[in-house]
Amino acid sequence: MAPDVTASDAAASGGNSGSGVIPPDWSVYAAPVNALLLAAEQFGAKRADLLDRIGLDASSLSDPEARIALTQYFHLFKLAEKLTGNSDIALYAGRIGYLGGLNLQLYMATICHTFRDYLNLMPSVLKMWGDIGEVKIKAAGDMIRLEWLPLADATTSDRYLTDAVLAASAAIVDSLCLLPVPVRRAEVTYAQPANTDVLGQLFGAEIEFEADISCLYFARQSLDFPLVQQNYQGSPGGRGSLVPFADLFDGKDPSDKFWSRLRQSIVRLLPLGDLSMSGVASDMNMSARTFQRHMQQRGTCFRDEVKDIRSQLAVRYLADPNISVTDAAFLLGYSDQGAFSNAFKSWHGCAPSDFRVKTLLA
Repeated sequence: MAPDVTASDAAASGGNSGSGVIPPDWSVYAAPVNALLLAAEQFGAKRADLLDRIGLDASSLSDPEARIALTQYFHLFKLAEKLTGNSDIALYAGRIGYLGGLNLQLYMATICHTFRDYLNLMPSVLKMWGDIGEVKIKAAGDMIRLEWLPLADATTSDRYLTDAVLAASAAIVDSLCLLPVPVRRAEVTYAQPANTDVLGQLFGAEIEFEADISCLYFARQSLDFPLVQQNYQGSPGGRGSLVPFADLFDGKDPSDKFWSRLRQSIVRLLPLGDLSMSGVASDMNMSARTFQRHMQQRGTCFRDEVKDIRSQLAVRYLADPNISVTDAAFLLGYSDQGAFSNAFKSWHGCAPSDFRVKTLLA
């Protein structure tokens, strides 16, 4: 069956690159698409009907690493709103998307100590969702401002993406810290809808519509709030044995504090994607020369330690079915899934996806 929504409809809703046409190579991962489908189902729409009417095969959504054309994602938003009669559908999809990525947040909590740490390592929306835009954090007086910056200028007035990203962001921020971090103020680029009840529940009473940039404001003092520390446990190897995240690395002298500090620093800095010896030395509060001397005394080098830690972490992440290969690539500091896959093959002789299948079947 032909889709109910045409490419021109998607462009009219803001889904274009400035020329009125969505670039055919722009895409999103399956996860946000599945979140939207689940939200629509909760309000009476049938998944099979939605997929059929946008021309999408259900099998293409079973792999979390699969990418779906951005055009179809926009079609799905518009169709879901039409079939459910719910103009807040993207807000619900955003909250479901947050819950779907909760396992990644648990891992992040093991390598960050404060909300400030988390913001410095915050996963990229481009890496986690696809070709839709980025979230940036800026200081704003006694507040901090989380800005939603769409990849295409013409999507700035689009409500679907704005609601989905801001709803997920608000949920993530308020779940990380020991103390609550509510939204203090919200600004959105789209016009005020007839009913703002759900928006008010998620973003508070102070919402400005038709703003220049869509953003959420949080109290600046929350930057120093401690995160809920997770001694995350999973089952490496798929055999049910529980191993604390902090005990991932063996083969080193447990009485040597340098090793534990080194591992903690590398794991914490890896998601930044630009891990350097000088950066790790600075994080450990020592000079590069002193750091290098410590490594030489222990008969190793920085590059080998980073490779070893990445290899062990990769096995741990892939043993968890709730962490996608894309998530693992981000946590390990790779620019894309392909770079991670090539590295993993050099360590373990097979692709990450093949390793995962063997591990979960073991």
